[in-house]
Amino acid sequence: MDQLRALDTADIVVVGGGIVGLCTAFELSKRGYDVIIAEQRFFAFGASGRNSGALWLQTRRSGTELQLARSGLERYAEYERELGPTFEFRRHGGLFFYETEEQKTVLKEYVEDRAAAGLDISLLGAREARKHSPVLPESAMGAVHCADDAQIDAQAFARGLGAACLRRGVRVYENTAVLGTLRRGDSVIGVRTVRGDIHAGGVVWASGAWSVNLRSEGIDLPIETSRVGQLVTQPIAYTPGPILRGPRGVAWCGALTDLTGYDPRFFAAPQPPGADSDFGYDDTLVQNTEGALVVGNSIDGTGSLNPHISMSATHALINTTLDRGTRRGELGVTGLWAGLVGRTRDHLPIVDRVEGIYVNTGHSYGVASGPACGEILAQLIVDEPSPLRAALAVDRPGLQVATSGAPSW
Repeated sequence: MDQLRALDTADIVVVGGGIVGLCTAFELSKRGYDVIIAEQRFFAFGASGRNSGALWLQTRRSGTELQLARSGLERYAEYERELGPTFEFRRHGGLFFYETEEQKTVLKEYVEDRAAAGLDISLLGAREARKHSPVLPESAMGAVHCADDAQIDAQAFARGLGAACLRRGVRVYENTAVLGTLRRGDSVIGVRTVRGDIHAGGVVWASGAWSVNLRSEGIDLPIETSRVGQLVTQPIAYTPGPILRGPRGVAWCGALTDLTGYDPRFFAAPQPPGADSDFGYDDTLVQNTEGALVVGNSIDGTGSLNPHISMSATHALINTTLDRGTRRGELGVTGLWAGLVGRTRDHLPIVDRVEGIYVNTGHSYGVASGPACGEILAQLIVDEPSPLRAALAVDRPGLQVATSGAPSW
């Protein structure tokens, strides 16, 4: 009966065709595995393709967070050598601008801390900062510049790596939603999809926020879903420059929020009318090579798998932009994106084997951590040494500590 329903058979089936799943599949194929990717829509349909492609190193906490981001940057350089200049890998640094003297005081401590972590970082005045970026908001009084930050075109990267996977013999089933795992006793022998069963010696679950669907099989991974929204404008003149981050919401800037001098009142997020109590904001402004501005990131919809950006989030994105100067007011809005993210309490992904399934999920900043974790999971499967593996295990101490009543951004 199983053979009658079979769609395909491979050594490994990877569930999810985003950056994390593609990197995992590519690394496994390089190690000689016969690999299948099952994707419910198409490459980078979800959060992997709905982002600015920003690779922030300066905001990552010292330790595993920063190591993953650094490793991801190194892997992108290797992918560029393997794939060619197909995904706009830009290493122009990043600017974290400030708008008040109170913010500047905290960012001075931030620069000292980041320099101690080995980053190429400095505090600039407004005139120096504007030399780096012509799209710096009028409200900026100065900025922290980190030469190590970078940017990619995430959609182009997914397409390029997907094509490379196909050239290596990886078989891809798009528009193929996975319904659950196939089991024989205590062993996982593949997955059941809407098109038939895929039999495999190993299953990798790399479906981001959709990994919560494993709960129906009794696998309750410690991740929480949220919706990350962004606004895209019509193109303006493009000048190569750094990615930008502002102070109006620092939800995912652990290196800043961990400082002794950090005061959340100085970095308060916008609170639009009608927003839920858990509304968050991670203040970014990035220009892509087409010249469009990508404004973000609103964070809401905690616990939901609703991918549609909310009215409240849209209000926050627009008003934050307009409040910084009138010259953006005439720009047309060409897109409103929302991507679902599954995050963990300690903001580190989970890369481990759980109940017979290999999982690679919980990426709060998957554009940066995806390439590194694809390699780490491949190393886990083939039993190669990996110094970061223990820090990403599902039973690590950081996932066992109960959170406080505050949002766990």
